[in-house]
Amino acid sequence: MMKKSLAIQPAARVVRDLARNYLDQAAQAAHRLSDPQDTEALHDFRVALRRLRSLLAAHKTFVKTWLPKKLRRRVKELAAGTGLARDTEVQIAWMKQQHGQVKSHQRPGYQWMMARLEQRLQEEYQDLHETLPDAFRRLNKRIQGRLDLIRDDDSPPFGTVTAARLLASAEDFRRQLQRVVGDDGAADEAVHQARIAGKRLRYLLEPVAAELEEGKALVRELKDMQNLMGEIHDIQVFAQELGEASEEAGAERLRRLIDLSLTLNPDHPDLESARRQDERAGLMSLARELHDRHEHLMSRLKAKLLEGEGDSFLEHLATGVARLQQVGTDPA
Repeated sequence: MMKKSLAIQPAARVVRDLARNYLDQAAQAAHRLSDPQDTEALHDFRVALRRLRSLLAAHKTFVKTWLPKKLRRRVKELAAGTGLARDTEVQIAWMKQQHGQVKSHQRPGYQWMMARLEQRLQEEYQDLHETLPDAFRRLNKRIQGRLDLIRDDDSPPFGTVTAARLLASAEDFRRQLQRVVGDDGAADEAVHQARIAGKRLRYLLEPVAAELEEGKALVRELKDMQNLMGEIHDIQVFAQELGEASEEAGAERLRRLIDLSLTLNPDHPDLESARRQDERAGLMSLARELHDRHEHLMSRLKAKLLEGEGDSFLEHLATGVARLQQVGTDPA
Protein backbone atom coordinates (compact mmCIF):
# COMPACT_ATOMS: atom_id res chain seq x y z
CA MET A 1 0.00 0.00 0.00
CA MET A 2 0.96 3.62 -0.47
CA LYS A 3 2.76 5.11 2.53
CA LYS A 4 0.54 7.79 4.01
CA SER A 5 3.55 9.95 4.87
CA LEU A 6 3.84 11.09 1.25
CA ALA A 7 0.29 10.76 -0.04
CA ILE A 8 -1.32 12.93 2.61
CA GLN A 9 1.24 15.71 2.59
CA PRO A 10 0.19 18.96 0.93
CA ALA A 11 0.84 18.62 -2.79
CA ALA A 12 2.55 21.99 -3.08
CA ARG A 13 5.04 21.00 -0.37
CA VAL A 14 5.85 17.66 -2.01
CA VAL A 15 6.30 19.35 -5.40
CA ARG A 16 8.78 21.77 -3.89
CA ASP A 17 10.66 18.94 -2.14
CA LEU A 18 10.85 17.00 -5.41
CA ALA A 19 12.07 20.10 -7.23
CA ARG A 20 14.88 20.48 -4.69
CA ASN A 21 15.78 16.82 -5.11
CA TYR A 22 15.96 17.05 -8.91
CA LEU A 23 17.97 20.25 -8.70
CA ASP A 24 20.44 18.54 -6.38
CA GLN A 25 20.77 15.60 -8.79
CA ALA A 26 21.37 17.97 -11.70
CA ALA A 27 23.95 19.94 -9.69
CA GLN A 28 25.90 16.78 -8.86
CA ALA A 29 25.86 15.68 -12.52
CA ALA A 30 26.87 19.16 -13.72
CA HIS A 31 29.87 19.06 -11.39
CA ARG A 32 30.90 15.70 -12.87
CA LEU A 33 30.93 17.14 -16.39
CA SER A 34 34.44 18.42 -15.76
CA ASP A 35 35.69 14.82 -15.65
CA PRO A 36 36.29 13.62 -19.24
CA GLN A 37 36.29 10.00 -18.01
CA ASP A 38 32.75 10.29 -16.63
CA THR A 39 30.69 9.16 -19.61
CA GLU A 40 27.42 9.16 -17.66
CA ALA A 41 27.52 12.74 -16.38
CA LEU A 42 25.68 14.26 -19.34
CA HIS A 43 23.05 11.52 -19.29
CA ASP A 44 22.42 11.97 -15.55
CA PHE A 45 22.20 15.73 -15.97
CA ARG A 46 19.66 15.38 -18.76
CA VAL A 47 17.53 12.94 -16.76
CA ALA A 48 17.48 15.20 -13.70
CA LEU A 49 16.47 18.23 -15.78
CA ARG A 50 13.79 16.25 -17.64
CA ARG A 51 12.30 15.13 -14.34
CA LEU A 52 12.35 18.70 -13.06
CA ARG A 53 10.80 20.04 -16.23
CA SER A 54 8.08 17.36 -16.20
CA LEU A 55 7.33 18.05 -12.53
CA LEU A 56 6.99 21.79 -13.13
CA ALA A 57 4.71 21.24 -16.12
CA ALA A 58 2.50 18.58 -14.51
CA HIS A 59 1.97 20.56 -11.30
CA LYS A 60 1.89 24.04 -12.80
CA THR A 61 -1.01 24.96 -10.50
CA PHE A 62 1.28 24.78 -7.47
CA VAL A 63 4.42 25.98 -9.26
CA LYS A 64 3.33 29.21 -10.91
CA THR A 65 2.83 30.92 -7.54
CA TRP A 66 6.56 30.76 -6.74
CA LEU A 67 8.34 30.12 -10.05
CA PRO A 68 7.81 32.61 -12.89
CA LYS A 69 7.31 31.44 -16.44
CA LYS A 70 10.69 32.85 -17.45
CA LEU A 71 12.55 30.48 -15.10
CA ARG A 72 10.42 27.50 -16.14
CA ARG A 73 11.26 28.25 -19.75
CA ARG A 74 14.95 28.48 -18.85
CA VAL A 75 14.84 24.92 -17.48
CA LYS A 76 13.45 23.77 -20.83
CA GLU A 77 16.10 25.68 -22.79
CA LEU A 78 18.94 24.29 -20.69
CA ALA A 79 17.71 20.72 -21.20
CA ALA A 80 17.23 21.25 -24.94
CA GLY A 81 20.79 22.53 -25.27
CA THR A 82 22.17 19.08 -24.44
CA GLY A 83 20.11 17.23 -27.05
CA LEU A 84 22.56 17.35 -29.96
CA ALA A 85 25.39 15.88 -27.90
CA ARG A 86 23.15 13.07 -26.69
CA ASP A 87 21.92 12.26 -30.21
CA THR A 88 25.49 12.23 -31.50
CA GLU A 89 26.57 9.83 -28.74
CA VAL A 90 23.78 7.44 -29.73
CA GLN A 91 24.69 7.67 -33.42
CA ILE A 92 28.37 6.98 -32.77
CA ALA A 93 27.47 3.96 -30.64
CA TRP A 94 25.28 2.60 -33.45
CA MET A 95 28.02 3.20 -36.02
CA LYS A 96 30.50 1.24 -33.90
CA GLN A 97 28.09 -1.70 -33.88
CA GLN A 98 28.15 -1.69 -37.69
CA HIS A 99 31.95 -1.63 -37.94
CA GLY A 100 32.41 -5.36 -38.48
CA GLN A 101 29.91 -5.43 -41.34
CA VAL A 102 31.50 -2.67 -43.42
CA LYS A 103 32.91 -3.90 -46.75
CA SER A 104 36.04 -2.40 -48.28
CA HIS A 105 34.21 -0.33 -50.90
CA GLN A 106 31.88 1.02 -48.18
CA ARG A 107 34.67 2.04 -45.82
CA PRO A 108 35.25 5.59 -47.20
CA GLY A 109 31.64 6.51 -46.47
CA TYR A 110 31.69 4.85 -43.06
CA GLN A 111 34.92 6.57 -42.05
CA TRP A 112 33.73 9.93 -43.37
CA MET A 113 30.50 9.68 -41.38
CA MET A 114 32.25 8.54 -38.21
CA ALA A 115 34.76 11.40 -38.43
CA ARG A 116 31.92 13.87 -38.93
CA LEU A 117 30.07 12.61 -35.84
CA GLU A 118 33.18 12.45 -33.64
CA GLN A 119 34.16 16.00 -34.54
CA ARG A 120 30.68 17.27 -33.76
CA LEU A 121 30.61 15.44 -30.43
CA GLN A 122 33.98 16.90 -29.48
CA GLU A 123 32.73 20.39 -30.31
CA GLU A 124 29.48 19.88 -28.40
CA TYR A 125 31.28 18.54 -25.34
CA GLN A 126 33.71 21.43 -25.34
CA ASP A 127 30.85 23.90 -25.48
CA LEU A 128 28.86 22.10 -22.78
CA HIS A 129 31.84 21.76 -20.46
CA GLU A 130 32.62 25.46 -20.83
CA THR A 131 29.11 26.86 -20.50
CA LEU A 132 26.71 24.36 -18.93
CA PRO A 133 27.97 24.19 -15.30
CA ASP A 134 27.93 27.97 -14.85
CA ALA A 135 24.60 28.36 -16.62
CA PHE A 136 23.04 25.72 -14.41
CA ARG A 137 24.56 27.18 -11.23
CA ARG A 138 22.95 30.54 -12.00
CA LEU A 139 19.59 28.93 -12.69
CA ASN A 140 19.82 26.69 -9.63
CA LYS A 141 20.59 29.66 -7.39
CA ARG A 142 17.57 31.58 -8.65
CA ILE A 143 15.18 28.65 -8.25
CA GLN A 144 16.54 27.71 -4.82
CA GLY A 145 16.08 31.31 -3.76
CA ARG A 146 12.42 31.06 -4.68
CA LEU A 147 12.03 27.75 -2.88
CA ASP A 148 13.54 29.11 0.31
CA LEU A 149 10.86 31.81 0.52
CA ILE A 150 7.98 29.31 0.42
CA ARG A 151 6.13 28.06 3.49
CA ASP A 152 3.90 24.99 3.78
CA ASP A 153 0.30 25.53 2.74
CA ASP A 154 -3.11 23.90 2.74
CA SER A 155 -3.08 22.46 -0.79
CA PRO A 156 -4.82 19.10 -1.46
CA PRO A 157 -3.01 15.86 -0.58
CA PHE A 158 -0.27 14.85 -2.98
CA GLY A 159 -1.80 11.40 -3.42
CA THR A 160 -5.11 12.82 -4.62
CA VAL A 161 -3.46 15.33 -6.95
CA THR A 162 -1.03 12.80 -8.43
CA ALA A 163 -3.80 10.25 -8.98
CA ALA A 164 -5.76 12.77 -11.03
CA ARG A 165 -2.66 13.70 -13.06
CA LEU A 166 -1.87 10.03 -13.66
CA LEU A 167 -5.39 9.32 -14.95
CA ALA A 168 -5.21 12.18 -17.44
CA SER A 169 -1.69 11.26 -18.54
CA ALA A 170 -2.60 7.58 -18.89
CA GLU A 171 -5.54 8.45 -21.12
CA ASP A 172 -3.26 10.52 -23.35
CA PHE A 173 -0.80 7.62 -23.51
CA ARG A 174 -3.63 5.25 -24.46
CA ARG A 175 -4.70 7.51 -27.34
CA GLN A 176 -1.17 7.77 -28.67
CA LEU A 177 -0.66 3.98 -28.52
CA GLN A 178 -3.87 3.51 -30.50
CA ARG A 179 -2.46 5.80 -33.19
CA VAL A 180 0.68 3.66 -33.40
CA VAL A 181 -1.29 0.55 -34.37
CA GLY A 182 -3.76 2.49 -36.52
CA ASP A 183 -3.45 2.70 -40.27
CA ASP A 184 -3.19 6.47 -40.56
CA GLY A 185 -0.01 6.63 -42.60
CA ALA A 186 1.86 8.54 -39.90
CA ALA A 187 3.38 5.73 -37.82
CA ASP A 188 6.68 7.52 -37.14
CA GLU A 189 4.98 10.62 -35.80
CA ALA A 190 2.60 8.45 -33.75
CA VAL A 191 5.54 6.65 -32.14
CA HIS A 192 7.21 9.98 -31.40
CA GLN A 193 4.10 11.32 -29.66
CA ALA A 194 3.54 8.05 -27.78
CA ARG A 195 7.14 8.15 -26.57
CA ILE A 196 6.68 11.68 -25.23
CA ALA A 197 3.36 10.79 -23.57
CA GLY A 198 4.94 7.71 -21.99
CA LYS A 199 7.85 9.75 -20.68
CA ARG A 200 5.51 12.26 -19.03
CA LEU A 201 3.53 9.44 -17.50
CA ARG A 202 6.67 7.77 -16.10
CA TYR A 203 7.93 10.98 -14.52
CA LEU A 204 4.58 11.35 -12.76
CA LEU A 205 4.68 7.76 -11.60
CA GLU A 206 8.28 7.53 -10.41
CA PRO A 207 7.95 9.69 -7.24
CA VAL A 208 5.18 7.45 -5.88
CA ALA A 209 6.21 4.12 -7.42
CA ALA A 210 8.30 2.93 -4.49
CA GLU A 211 5.35 3.45 -2.16
CA LEU A 212 2.77 1.63 -4.28
CA GLU A 213 2.28 -2.09 -4.31
CA GLU A 214 4.09 -3.30 -7.47
CA GLY A 215 4.80 0.32 -8.34
CA LYS A 216 8.35 -0.47 -9.40
CA ALA A 217 7.01 -3.16 -11.74
CA LEU A 218 4.78 -0.51 -13.33
CA VAL A 219 7.80 1.68 -14.00
CA ARG A 220 9.67 -1.27 -15.53
CA GLU A 221 6.74 -2.09 -17.83
CA LEU A 222 6.56 1.49 -19.00
CA LYS A 223 10.33 1.76 -19.48
CA ASP A 224 10.33 -1.38 -21.62
CA MET A 225 7.84 0.19 -24.01
CA GLN A 226 9.68 3.51 -23.91
CA ASN A 227 13.03 1.94 -24.71
CA LEU A 228 11.60 0.36 -27.84
CA MET A 229 9.95 3.60 -28.94
CA GLY A 230 13.09 5.50 -28.02
CA GLU A 231 15.25 3.38 -30.32
CA ILE A 232 12.77 3.92 -33.14
CA HIS A 233 12.94 7.66 -32.57
CA ASP A 234 16.75 7.57 -32.52
CA ILE A 235 16.70 5.86 -35.91
CA GLN A 236 14.34 8.52 -37.26
CA VAL A 237 16.71 11.26 -36.07
CA PHE A 238 19.76 9.49 -37.51
CA ALA A 239 18.03 8.90 -40.84
CA GLN A 240 17.47 12.64 -41.18
CA GLU A 241 21.08 13.27 -40.17
CA LEU A 242 22.32 10.77 -42.74
CA GLY A 243 20.32 12.46 -45.49
CA GLU A 244 21.85 15.84 -44.67
CA ALA A 245 25.32 14.29 -44.39
CA SER A 246 25.04 12.65 -47.81
CA GLU A 247 24.46 16.03 -49.44
CA GLU A 248 27.50 17.42 -47.65
CA ALA A 249 29.64 14.42 -48.62
CA GLY A 250 28.65 14.74 -52.27
CA ALA A 251 29.49 18.43 -52.32
CA GLU A 252 32.86 17.82 -50.65
CA ARG A 253 33.76 15.07 -53.13
CA LEU A 254 32.87 17.24 -56.11
CA ARG A 255 34.95 20.16 -54.79
CA ARG A 256 37.87 17.82 -54.18
CA LEU A 257 37.73 16.44 -57.72
CA ILE A 258 37.42 19.90 -59.25
CA ASP A 259 40.38 21.24 -57.25
CA LEU A 260 42.56 18.29 -58.29
CA SER A 261 41.41 18.53 -61.92
CA LEU A 262 42.48 22.16 -62.02
CA THR A 263 46.03 21.38 -60.87
CA LEU A 264 46.81 17.81 -62.05
CA ASN A 265 46.94 15.96 -65.34
CA PRO A 266 43.90 13.76 -66.09
CA ASP A 267 45.95 10.58 -65.63
CA HIS A 268 47.66 11.66 -62.40
CA PRO A 269 47.53 8.94 -59.67
CA ASP A 270 46.21 11.36 -57.04
CA LEU A 271 43.27 12.27 -59.25
CA GLU A 272 42.52 8.62 -59.98
CA SER A 273 42.68 7.85 -56.27
CA ALA A 274 40.25 10.69 -55.51
CA ARG A 275 37.83 9.32 -58.10
CA ARG A 276 37.84 5.97 -56.31
CA GLN A 277 37.39 7.62 -52.90
CA ASP A 278 33.61 7.63 -53.06
CA GLU A 279 31.59 7.91 -49.84
CA ARG A 280 28.27 7.09 -51.49
CA ALA A 281 28.44 3.30 -51.16
CA GLY A 282 29.14 3.46 -47.43
CA LEU A 283 26.43 6.02 -46.75
CA MET A 284 23.89 4.04 -48.76
CA SER A 285 24.80 0.91 -46.80
CA LEU A 286 24.24 2.73 -43.53
CA ALA A 287 20.87 3.96 -44.81
CA ARG A 288 19.81 0.41 -45.68
CA GLU A 289 20.83 -0.83 -42.22
CA LEU A 290 18.83 1.96 -40.60
CA HIS A 291 15.79 1.16 -42.72
CA ASP A 292 15.93 -2.56 -41.89
CA ARG A 293 16.34 -1.88 -38.19
CA HIS A 294 13.47 0.60 -38.25
CA GLU A 295 11.14 -1.89 -39.92
CA HIS A 296 12.10 -4.61 -37.43
CA LEU A 297 11.51 -2.40 -34.40
CA MET A 298 8.20 -1.07 -35.72
CA SER A 299 7.01 -4.64 -36.27
CA ARG A 300 8.02 -5.58 -32.73
CA LEU A 301 6.27 -2.57 -31.22
CA LYS A 302 3.04 -3.09 -33.13
CA ALA A 303 3.05 -6.79 -32.28
CA LYS A 304 3.44 -6.03 -28.58
CA LEU A 305 0.59 -3.53 -28.67
CA LEU A 306 -1.70 -5.82 -30.69
CA GLU A 307 -0.98 -8.60 -28.18
CA GLY A 308 -2.29 -6.32 -25.43
CA GLU A 309 0.89 -5.25 -23.62
CA GLY A 310 -0.18 -1.62 -23.63
CA ASP A 311 -3.68 -2.42 -22.37
CA SER A 312 -2.25 -4.71 -19.68
CA PHE A 313 0.04 -1.96 -18.43
CA LEU A 314 -2.77 0.60 -18.34
CA GLU A 315 -5.03 -1.79 -16.41
CA HIS A 316 -2.21 -2.43 -13.97
CA LEU A 317 -1.70 1.31 -13.63
CA ALA A 318 -5.41 1.94 -13.03
CA THR A 319 -5.30 -0.41 -10.03
CA GLY A 320 -2.37 1.50 -8.57
CA VAL A 321 -4.07 4.84 -9.17
CA ALA A 322 -7.24 3.66 -7.41
CA ARG A 323 -5.21 2.76 -4.32
CA LEU A 324 -3.39 6.07 -4.51
CA GLN A 325 -6.73 7.92 -4.61
CA GLN A 326 -7.95 5.98 -1.59
CA VAL A 327 -4.87 6.66 0.51
CA GLY A 328 -4.82 10.30 -0.53
CA THR A 329 -8.30 10.83 0.86
CA ASP A 330 -7.75 8.84 4.08
CA PRO A 331 -7.56 10.98 7.22
CA ALA A 332 -4.12 11.45 8.73
